[in-house]
Amino acid sequence: MLMKLVLAYVILFYSSAIASGQDDYYVVPDYKGTAESFFSLGDSLIRSEAGSFSFAGSILGLNRLNELQQLEIVSLTDHTIALELDDIKVSIARSRFFPSSHDIEYWGHMRHVLRIDGRYFWGFDGRMPKQRIVYIEVLWGDERIRLPASAFRDIFEPNFCSRPSLFGRRVCHTRVFISDDGERLYIYMRNSEMPSLYEVTWILINGRYIGRIVDYAY
Repeated sequence: MLMKLVLAYVILFYSSAIASGQDDYYVVPDYKGTAESFFSLGDSLIRSEAGSFSFAGSILGLNRLNELQQLEIVSLTDHTIALELDDIKVSIARSRFFPSSHDIEYWGHMRHVLRIDGRYFWGFDGRMPKQRIVYIEVLWGDERIRLPASAFRDIFEPNFCSRPSLFGRRVCHTRVFISDDGERLYIYMRNSEMPSLYEVTWILINGRYIGRIVDYAY
């Protein structure tokens, strides 16, 4: 019974995304669906490993089962982040989003942003993105892998790291994990902000990108 309530709670957030405007609250239709959701994931091994660090996995208590080894941040700027462990290095770059270079579809009399370049997007629901991902690159031994644009072209408002206060501890929202056997790499980001906070995990197996997991993270 508890599991059914939890899943019903999660599905509720997929049905609509609530965002706040200056004068009122509005509801933006959310048609992204659940095909890439953690809760639709069929591979039990990937589900177990991705659940160990994701918000979706914490709902089911999977984050207490095992901890994967993390890559360490070796470089961080306003526009780039690089993480490394042994012969694996992951680099991500972001830049300003220019609406004039994209096809923007609006919704409602308030003209909230609904689709970008024909796609429903992950960002701050209803609001024009400010940041986009430029590339995600992985150096895995002698192999260089660049994730295809289709892996992140609908992913906006990427977060690298933040410091809640001037002297507070730095919190990083971008992390990379490697499986114990060294075959699976998970590139994780928790992006945007409440009430549109979401998480995305790109999955590579033996140097090949196979897909991603995307869910709201609240």
